[in-house]
Amino acid sequence: MKTVGVIAGAGRVPVLGVRAALAKGWRVFAVALAPGGVSAGQGDTAWTGSACAALQEAGAECQTMPVGEYARIVEAFTERGVREIYVLGKLPKTALYGEPLDSAVRDVLASRAGQGDHALIEAFIADLARRGLAVRPQSELFAEHIVPPGFAAGRPLSTREEADVRYGYMVARRLADVADAGQTVVVKDGIVLALEAAEGTDAAIRRGGQLGGPGAVVVKVKGCRGIDFELPAVGLETLAAVEDAQAAVLAVEAGRILLLEREAVLRRVEELGIALVAVTGEDAS
Repeated sequence: MKTVGVIAGAGRVPVLGVRAALAKGWRVFAVALAPGGVSAGQGDTAWTGSACAALQEAGAECQTMPVGEYARIVEAFTERGVREIYVLGKLPKTALYGEPLDSAVRDVLASRAGQGDHALIEAFIADLARRGLAVRPQSELFAEHIVPPGFAAGRPLSTREEADVRYGYMVARRLADVADAGQTVVVKDGIVLALEAAEGTDAAIRRGGQLGGPGAVVVKVKGCRGIDFELPAVGLETLAAVEDAQAAVLAVEAGRILLLEREAVLRRVEELGIALVAVTGEDAS
C-alpha cells in the first residue's frame, strides 16, 4: 500500500482530500502548516494554519510544521517514503509575510519574483519534483466536486444580475489570466467594487459588500492556467462571506471550481434567498 502526502492549509479541503485518498486504499501522511510569524491575523483574517487533530480524525498520520520550514517539510515526506503529494487548503499569500523562512523557500521565492501567483506555484512544483516529490492534481481526489456547466441553485437571476455576472466574469478572467493576481471580483450595477488580491477570496467579498451594500454579484474563476494542482473552492465559508456582504449572487466558473459540502451549501443558498450559478465563457459572451 502506497503512502501519499498532503500539505495541508486551512479550511475543509485537506480533510476531504484525506478521506478521498483513504477511499482509494492509500495511506496518508499530512503536514499541517502552522504560522510562525506575524502574518496570522492578516488577509483572510482567520488563517491560523491547519489542525492536525481534524486530519488525524479523518485517518491521516499528521505532523504540524511552520510554513517557512520548507526543507524540513520535504524531509518529513521523504523519510516516510512519500513520492506523491497533494497541496490542499487555504494558504493566503500573506501567510509568508513576517514568517521566518528557510534558505530553500527563499531561493524558490527569489526565482519567480515579480512573475505572478501561478509562476510561483509552478516554481514550487518544479522544486519539489527535483527533491523527489511529485505534486499531483487535485482533480484526482475531487472530480465529483467540480461544478459542471449549467449548474444552478437558488432563485433565478434578474436581468441586472445576469449582466453583472457577464461583466464580472470578463473582469475576473482578466484578473486571473492577465494580471495573475486573484480570482474573485465583486460587481454591482456594472461597477467593480472589489478585486481579490493578497487578502483572499472571503475578505475581498466582504470588502465589496462594505463598499456597495446589498445586492452585489460575486464571481469566482480559475482562469486559463492549465495547472489543476490548485483548484479554487467554494463552500460554507464562502457563503458566510457572501451573507456578510449581503451579496445576491455567487457565480463560479464551470468545470474549474470545487463545490465543497454540496448538500449543506445548497440548503444554505435556499435559506439566504440568493443564486448560485456556474458560468462559462459562452454564457458571458
